Amino acid sequence: MSGFQHVKVERHDRSRRAGPRRTLVTGGAGFIGAYVASALLETGRDVIVLDVKDYAPEGRFVLGEALGRVGIERASIDDRARLFDLVRTFDPDEIVHMAMMIDPAFLVPNRDAGFRINVEGTLNVLEAMVTFGVEALVNFSSIGVLPKVQYEPVDTRHPVLLPTMGSGTQLYGAMKVASEALCFAYNQSLGVEFRTIRPSAVYGLGMNHFPGPIKAMVEGAARGERVHFETGGPHPRDYTHAADIANLVLALLEAPPDADRIFYGATGEPLVTTSEVAAIVRELVPGADVSIGDQLSEAEKPVVALRGQLSIENARAQLGWEPAYRSVRDGIARYLGDFRSFLAAGG
Repeated sequence: MSGFQHVKVERHDRSRRAGPRRTLVTGGAGFIGAYVASALLETGRDVIVLDVKDYAPEGRFVLGEALGRVGIERASIDDRARLFDLVRTFDPDEIVHMAMMIDPAFLVPNRDAGFRINVEGTLNVLEAMVTFGVEALVNFSSIGVLPKVQYEPVDTRHPVLLPTMGSGTQLYGAMKVASEALCFAYNQSLGVEFRTIRPSAVYGLGMNHFPGPIKAMVEGAARGERVHFETGGPHPRDYTHAADIANLVLALLEAPPDADRIFYGATGEPLVTTSEVAAIVRELVPGADVSIGDQLSEAEKPVVALRGQLSIENARAQLGWEPAYRSVRDGIARYLGDFRSFLAAGG
């Protein structure tokens, strides 16, 4: 007789609880987290954030008057006791898991910390869902799970492990592959409901310096500064505005039961080079002194092989989701407007 047994998670009966749905957002005080929290609040949900830090000034600006409606618990995702206490007391209907370490260069010498946050952190979230019967999870992964592109457009059937290589982003990608696998394991063994989002090159007000020079170009141009990069012009990306990622999260939380488990947070459009980004910034900011060299650095050359046009057809067909900023020009125009408004407000 097989020793395998599927165990169904006991769900709390929240149908009789008065009030709106409750959402816990791990890592929700980060760049994308501000947009996600804002979108969740607009639906009438109660939102609480678990993060090691508070919102940056840009994040506070994105949230605006809604900032006071976000509860913030200062803790790390690898502190299981704190996470369990929060889930027990807040009793969320759903979790959006965004807490992670991203910087690949940092992760190489800090592997133990990376695994605690990026892998054990996901495991802690899944265990909290089992223990307290949380209904749904949106797990943030990354296009960094992909190896060298095998075909285009890259859909969610594209392999993440090849006979000759794994994730192109090495440790970070491997950690995200592990987290995706854990979500499937908890779904298949314990009935945990989840959807995974793989964002691509997310930009907008509040972003850090990933991906590429877009932050320096947009914000430098708005300030009237000279911005020049020696290399990187041909580097292609699917730039996705943070507001579109937030709306995809909402769609995933309402996904039908038979929907796919993995979706790309992308525009689905042909990739845009950094040289094209620079040209758009110069067009939108007349007189902007923004430029970039037309060669790739040695570090960038192997990364380009990992880039390909991404498919969002399953999100369109199954969720009815469509990115508002399919045109990177429209997205950069919004970014410029948001940044100027932020500066005008004293940011």
